[in-house]
Amino acid sequence: MEAEVKKAPPSRKEAHGTKTSQGALRQTKTTSAALARLAKGIELIYKKDFKKARNELTGLLQSFPDEPEILARARSYLQICDREERAQKKPEVTEDQLYSLGVLEHNKANYNEAISYFRQSLQKQPDADYIYYSVAASLARNGDRPAAIEHLRKAIELNEDSRIFARNDEDFSSLGSDAEFAKLLGIAPGPGTESR
Repeated sequence: MEAEVKKAPPSRKEAHGTKTSQGALRQTKTTSAALARLAKGIELIYKKDFKKARNELTGLLQSFPDEPEILARARSYLQICDREERAQKKPEVTEDQLYSLGVLEHNKANYNEAISYFRQSLQKQPDADYIYYSVAASLARNGDRPAAIEHLRKAIELNEDSRIFARNDEDFSSLGSDAEFAKLLGIAPGPGTESR
């Protein structure tokens, strides 16, 4: 006589449609619909439509409470939506902030970085005389005489006061022997004046 082997009753997890002992997702009446909704939410994330993805995934959480594994994944995708939405809401750097960063870099003698920030600021504010003046000062400090004079000329065209400021600005001392610089400022050329 063979002994009858009794099978243990299904665990609570197996009864609710989660993983079986082989690790596969147990199907319930609502599994297909829940998976379809999860797939739609994921598709919206890939399309970078995070608001619609959030709505889809939140609806999934509310509509299918008996699908714990699918809900766990939905919560993970909601975290992705949160992260991506926060990244999209980062404010754009303003022209004033770019200008301030340029001044900071100029004062630290990081002239290439300063010039980069000033030029970005100029893209947003192309008629700002003070930005042209600042680019000219950084270019002069960086040894680019022709570009420094060109930017200073533009600053003076936009605001005649730039001419007066440049006469006494130490940033332009390297240009003192340049005839074009002297003519632009209306000053006598310095010793050893070079013509351009």
